[in-house]
Amino acid sequence: MASEKKLFDKLENGEEVYLLTLTNSKGASVSLMTLGAGIHSLNMPDRNGKMADVVLGFDEAKHYVNPDFGYQGLAVGRWANRIRDAKFTIDGTEYHTPANQGTWTLHGGGRFSFTNWEVKELGDDYVVFTRFSPDMEDGFPGNVTMDIKYTLTNDNTLKIEYTATTDKKTVINPTNHAYFNLSGDSRKTIEGHYLQINANEFTETDSSQLPTGEISTVKETMMDFTEMHKIGDNIDVAFRATIGDVGYDNNYCLNNKEIGRLSQAAILEDRESGRRLEVWTDLPGIQLYCGGWLEKTGDIGKGNSFVTYRRGVALETQFYPDSLNIPSFPMKYAQPDKPFYTITELRFSAK
Repeated sequence: MASEKKLFDKLENGEEVYLLTLTNSKGASVSLMTLGAGIHSLNMPDRNGKMADVVLGFDEAKHYVNPDFGYQGLAVGRWANRIRDAKFTIDGTEYHTPANQGTWTLHGGGRFSFTNWEVKELGDDYVVFTRFSPDMEDGFPGNVTMDIKYTLTNDNTLKIEYTATTDKKTVINPTNHAYFNLSGDSRKTIEGHYLQINANEFTETDSSQLPTGEISTVKETMMDFTEMHKIGDNIDVAFRATIGDVGYDNNYCLNNKEIGRLSQAAILEDRESGRRLEVWTDLPGIQLYCGGWLEKTGDIGKGNSFVTYRRGVALETQFYPDSLNIPSFPMKYAQPDKPFYTITELRFSAK
């Protein structure tokens, strides 16, 4: 195992953004950014051992801080996904968050993603990023310190561990927003990728894709990935929980709803290259998003690659969207006497 740190770019305010690259004994590697504690590139072998970058991204830091480009590879917090009416209540106190999507909050307002994080530790096979979020930053209570530890193993697993401490009861729901294209060729859409999600249910949404509080079965709907099939098989089927030609941007209620117990959430395959990704999490939900809100042409990417419509699939492990406003949805609060912890594992292989 080996690690390397180098300058990536500068933000408009002059802050330097660094890349930290971990390489395992098999030659697989991940490059991580101080910007948004994000994944810049992730090189994994196909069935013949050929390495390719399997996540979308950019060559310049300025594109990562543009929310219209979809939070490519970035860490998201304090609360991932949606908060209805940009407000929530804890023990009778109402808190207001940034209304950065019409009347509601997306990804905590974006601050966690679009700022530089400190490198707390760097080892041969891991990096720990840290960020302090003061009480009431973006409306969230508590002085919170969040650490994100990335570990690359010799069996081609990328572990992502989130630990948060607080001095006040608060909500924490972090995730990573990488977009995977296992072909390593972003000229290809992800409609040909095969996907399985270990979920029999999904959260119903309204016309803005905000959760209604209802949970429905995936059976006999376009939402059903209980058996592996191509993402493109039903992505354009008109359905109440999707919008126009966006396709999938939905939360699945995983069959394992026990918070804190690691289990397999999803399997993604590109059968041409043989690359396979298993997503494991100890959280009860996973958001399937296929880049349907991205521009259909014109978005630039790394080298000759593209960050455009349906060129990557995000599999965001999480509490259900708006859980902090829907008591029937599973979640847990962060408490001063008990650090918040969650883990996601991205297990790569080749068939």
